[in-house]
Amino acid sequence: MDQRTTGAVAERGLAAITRDRRNRVQAKIAAAGKTGITTAELGCFLQDEGFKEDIRTVQRDVKHLRDDHEIVRVEGDTVPRWRLAEASRWSLNEAVVTPPKVDPKLLKSARVALSIVTLYEQASHLLHQSALDDLQEQYRSSKQLLEKHQRHESRWLGKVVMGTQQLQLRQAQINKRWLHEVQLALLGCYQLDALYYSRNSAQEQRKVINPLGLSYQDSSIYVICTYAGEELVRTLPLQRFRDITPMHAWEAVVPAGFNLKAYTQRLVEPDAITLKLRINEKMRIRLDPSETPLAEHQRFTRLDEKWWLLECEATYSQGLVWWILSHGENLEVLEPARLRQKVGQCVTTAASYYTNDPACCSTPSSSASTRPLAISTECRVDHSKP
Repeated sequence: MDQRTTGAVAERGLAAITRDRRNRVQAKIAAAGKTGITTAELGCFLQDEGFKEDIRTVQRDVKHLRDDHEIVRVEGDTVPRWRLAEASRWSLNEAVVTPPKVDPKLLKSARVALSIVTLYEQASHLLHQSALDDLQEQYRSSKQLLEKHQRHESRWLGKVVMGTQQLQLRQAQINKRWLHEVQLALLGCYQLDALYYSRNSAQEQRKVINPLGLSYQDSSIYVICTYAGEELVRTLPLQRFRDITPMHAWEAVVPAGFNLKAYTQRLVEPDAITLKLRINEKMRIRLDPSETPLAEHQRFTRLDEKWWLLECEATYSQGLVWWILSHGENLEVLEPARLRQKVGQCVTTAASYYTNDPACCSTPSSSASTRPLAISTECRVDHSKP
């Protein structure tokens, strides 16, 4: 799209906004009846509607409607008040019942822009800064569209908030050049010669890698890859790369049947498991189908006054283990036995840290049935194995 075409589209959009604004002004005047409404009151009305024009713009709109014989001044008032003219083509019923027609293309553009701005401003804690940098140009243009050309849509800004109860670590510092090289290699399907710092050996290692994908997880970016000549898929934090050189002549080798999404889910078992949990009333309410259920199909059975049995199908992933541990004393794994054993090992190890602490042992929460859960070293997934 050249500059002239872009300018023409912008002019059409501005004309549509002007028509929409004047329609709203005239509808407000019509609704005021014979008593009329002042220009200042019309300005306040437009502000409430999401428009940001100053009083001079409102005055020009009023003059336009008056010159077009759509409105007249109410006689007798010192401060000019405006009412609908007797010969006005405006229909009050149409104004109230039928909303102003909006160009579908403009409306779609505004909604897309609103989604981009909301994602950038409210979900930024879920994205790495490098991803936000990639969206910055689209964010600026979308914000401009909402503020200057689609003000009735921009009323949503500041009224939607997104967050998480999980603690967000500070983002790892990465070299954007290395990120760019990995992205190009993924698109070009070629190998990379990389100098990587191995945490296990505490040494820098020169390796030829086959890039398979990028994983943005929490505060880090991981390069999913294999070493040349090996089939083991590795997850390497991007911040530990010291140098990356493209090898355009060497095609990257992808393991047979590799699925990036399935790999990054950290599945402990590929097939779904039958999960049985003993949950308290608090969790029962939270996991109710009308709230935030754990699974699409789940069954609750009351065990006693305080506890419920929850049964459902679930994916056995590291995420499931972390979710169970994060809810501590509010639930207990009954089945499958292997998952119960895994969680029990984590809880036992974590509880041993506090066994001889008088401050912990003196509270009711130190009993076996109510002891808080924590994630021990055995339960953590090491994303950085070289």
